[in-house]
Amino acid sequence: MAIITVLEDVSDYKAIQPDQDGLWKKLIGELFEEFMLFFAPDLYEEIDFTIEPNFLQQELFKEVIIEKKGRVNADQIVKVFMKSGKERWILVHVEVQGIAEKEFSERMFKYFYKIYDKFNREIYAIALITDAEQSSKSNRFSYSELEYAYNMYEFHGKDIEQLEQSSNPFAAAVLAGIYASKTKNESHKRYLFKRKLMIEILQKFSSQREDTRTYLTSLFYFIDYLLRVPAELKKKLSEDIRPLIGKETSHTMRAEKEKLPPTIAELFADAKDEGREETKKMLAQELMREGFSDEHIAKLTKLGIEEVVKLRKSLQ
Repeated sequence: MAIITVLEDVSDYKAIQPDQDGLWKKLIGELFEEFMLFFAPDLYEEIDFTIEPNFLQQELFKEVIIEKKGRVNADQIVKVFMKSGKERWILVHVEVQGIAEKEFSERMFKYFYKIYDKFNREIYAIALITDAEQSSKSNRFSYSELEYAYNMYEFHGKDIEQLEQSSNPFAAAVLAGIYASKTKNESHKRYLFKRKLMIEILQKFSSQREDTRTYLTSLFYFIDYLLRVPAELKKKLSEDIRPLIGKETSHTMRAEKEKLPPTIAELFADAKDEGREETKKMLAQELMREGFSDEHIAKLTKLGIEEVVKLRKSLQ
């Protein structure tokens, strides 16, 4: 059994929905196998992913949940089967926090003993520390002669180039977390990071392979909400990204349009409007060839009279 902790700094995102722990939970749930491969490769090798992981109900472990500041921290239990045939439970704990504060190691230990006491399972623990500006001090809790250690993945000091070269979608998620931490109050810098990251994702995962194309919607949703930018920069981002989305990728995203984040939804909405405008212009040109007046064409196509005049000149 493993307890997986995702920590995130949300000092300037408190009013945004969905919240960041919700974003991590969603991405982990949609790409659970890739999550385990990236953050727990040793445990990943033992899991039989031909049997779909089962996300169990929260009611099964309410007694082991620890509350902090009035909210529940632990969220999911994932039941998996090992290649040996044995059943294992992985406890996924999502918490929003920047760095590992002094009390954090103690709370990680409390999760350990409460889970062990309730389910009598071994626990494989991971903490993801997403503050890219400073390093955490310890991944251990000591009490008298007792010492408890858990695995910790810090975003601080991670090699950006190495992450960019990774084919695992969670490398992109880590990059998004790093950029979010580094650009809390710098909208334009955040826009540049976001644009760069989305372009890299399109280049990496816009293939004919279904297993990579399905990463796009999940990653774009995660990144779009995590790296929020002002409306004018969101629109500019849509304009920058549109030419890079191929036919197959566009088809994949349109098929899941209800899951699209604002930037991509706006991209397709703009494309749809442009398509309608182009149809109107084609109809206007046909009417010109049939001898209709500019005024009549403007009335029939709902184009402005100046646009109709311009089109006629282009034909001549």
